This record gives sequence, structure tokens and C-alpha cells, in this order.
Amino acid sequence: MGDDALSPDATRMAVHDRYVAVNGDHPMTVADDAYARQHFVPATPEALELMLAGRLPLPSYVLSDGTPMVPADHGRLAEVAGGVDRLHDWFVAFWEDDPAAGEQEWVGYLSGQHVCLREVTPVRIKQVAERVAEAAAAVDLLRRDPHDPVARGMLGEAVDGVLGVSGLDSLLLPMTAYDRLRLGGPTPREQWVDAPRAAFLTPAPPVWPVRTERLLLRPYAASDAEAFVDAWASEEWTSLLLTRPMNRAEVVEMVRRRTESDSVEFVGLVVTTHDGTVVGDSILHLQGTGLSEGEIGWTILPQHGGRGYATEAARAVLRLGFEHYGLRRIVANLDVRNDRSAALCERLGMRREVHRVGDFWSKGTWTSSYEYALLREEWRAGS
Repeated sequence: MGDDALSPDATRMAVHDRYVAVNGDHPMTVADDAYARQHFVPATPEALELMLAGRLPLPSYVLSDGTPMVPADHGRLAEVAGGVDRLHDWFVAFWEDDPAAGEQEWVGYLSGQHVCLREVTPVRIKQVAERVAEAAAAVDLLRRDPHDPVARGMLGEAVDGVLGVSGLDSLLLPMTAYDRLRLGGPTPREQWVDAPRAAFLTPAPPVWPVRTERLLLRPYAASDAEAFVDAWASEEWTSLLLTRPMNRAEVVEMVRRRTESDSVEFVGLVVTTHDGTVVGDSILHLQGTGLSEGEIGWTILPQHGGRGYATEAARAVLRLGFEHYGLRRIVANLDVRNDRSAALCERLGMRREVHRVGDFWSKGTWTSSYEYALLREEWRAGS
């Protein structure tokens, strides 16, 4: 070590001063310290020297006792690049088409300002920038039309990701109250995951009940269980359903779970006549990118079959899906042996898109299945 080299304490203080210059001087609470210790590790003396030389990123956090904290893989990128001396050139090469942007990102990387990322790499830095831009564009469109199908897809991809594309929910750390101070506002997760999800990807329930000419559709009540006991005990009635026969206690428990469910994606409904007689039930399971798709299902109790109740209720659920929830597509999946449900799908104007052979294991055997589908524009044209 040369005569002009700093002592370990002086190096640590110099790094701290640079950290404060970038992040401001804000207090770290006990909760902030605990968060930093959960997600980061203390920087080594060697790492501190490289930070001071501008060759590795500054700390992500400095604890209330002065301990500098860095990601567990803080020096990993240098190893991948072939050494600290090659790290800069390796890093900026990810912005080959825009060298100025690459240099700007390098400065941000060295300053430790990517503290929001679960994994600090050039690929993740680019992905977050792309997803934030996508989320911002989607939010702008959805403020004008909350049911815009393209914007719902964009926001779903940005927040939750799709096959082959990582979403912000998986890329961003939760962060802390300290981060709000140094950022001067909400954290990236709060701004680009929590707020858009609450505003546009958390559907509000409609006003219950939904009324049709003969029926009412509403959420389950505990008193509904008795109406389903005999049907669920029947092997014949349950033969084409996913669930095996259930006894009274199991039916009561099923209904209790549905009455206490706070899921916004699974809409379970009891179907009654106007005088309150339970005739069956129906579901609408919101799913897909941006919760822009749904799956419909129905059952009619044996003693109420043959009166068109299933068709009437299903049409009401389709209307609920397309008009209230703004879905762009609704599907129905059923056992190919379920001729009555297949005929109902076709009465509803749904297209049989898929016939899967031997695809589904159910009740001890491999069964085949159909998938029917209906797009919002098709439903409007047929209404």
C-alpha cells in the first residue's frame, strides 16, 4: 500500500460521503436497517476501495451504525466481464446502438441508484426501463378507457410479465420508508406496480344481485349450502365436474369458503329465481394478461334442469364479463362427454376452438376436453 493510500476507516468515511452526496443525508430507522440486512450484505474493505476508485457501485444502503450494504452479488458482474478493468466496456456494450445511453447507465450503476432491482445487471436495468415505459403508456390509455384491451395487455405485461417477458413485480424489490426520502416520492414498486394494479387490475364488484327475466345472480350466502347437498352427493351429477361427490359437511365447508373469499379474480355466484329458490350456480374466473380474459362455468341442480335457466344465467354472466369487467375474451372448458354444456356454449354463440384428446386427468382416467371462446366484438355483434 502506497504512502498516499487511505486507512480503512478513512476509505469507509470517503465512501460514506460519496453515498450521501448521491442519496442525501436521511435517517435509517430500525425497520430500514432490518430490510437492508435482509436483502443486502456488508461491503468488504476491498470493495470499498474499488468503490472509491469508481470501479464498483457505491453502497445500496448505509445502516444507522455506518455499515455500508451491497447486493450479495456485488462483484459478480466484474467476474462475468473478465475482471474489474473490463467491467465498463462489458457493461456499456449492452447499449451498442446508443453509446451515450450506455455511459449514462454506467454512471447510474456506479452511483448505486439501481437499488430497486432484485438483480442489478445491464439486462435487468434495460428490462425495467422498458417495462416502466410500457406501464406509463398503458396507464395513460387506461385513464381514458379502463376497458381498452390493448392497454390492459400492455399493463399486464409490464406489471406481471408474460411468457418470456419479466414483469416489474418480479424485477423490483419492495424498498423502504428510507427510499421514499431519498427518492423524494414513492418507490418504483409503489409507482409502477402497486398503484397501477390497484387502479386498473383490481376489478370492483358489480351491484348485486344481477337480475334477468326470471333469475337473480348474487354471491354465495351460508344458507345456500342446503340447496346443493343432494346434487353434490350424486355421482351421476358430479361425473362431468372437476370435483368428486361431497357429503353435507363438505358442501357446507365449500359454501363457507366461497362466502369468505376476498378474491377479486374468482367470481362465484348463486343462481336463484326471483322468489329466492336456488336453481344452480355460475362462475366467472378473471385471468390472462391484464385480467382481460375470463373463464365461465355453470351448473343447474337436477330438479331445475330443462327450463333454460343455464342459458339465461350464462348470458347474464357473459354480459357481466364483457360490460362490467371489460373482458376482451371469455372461454369455457368442458369434458367432451358433456353434450348439454357443449350445446349451451353454441347457443351462446361461442366457438369451439380446441378439441384436446386425452389431455386431462379426472377421476382416475385421462379425459378429453373442449375449449369454447367468445370475443367481446363477437358478443356485441350477436347481442
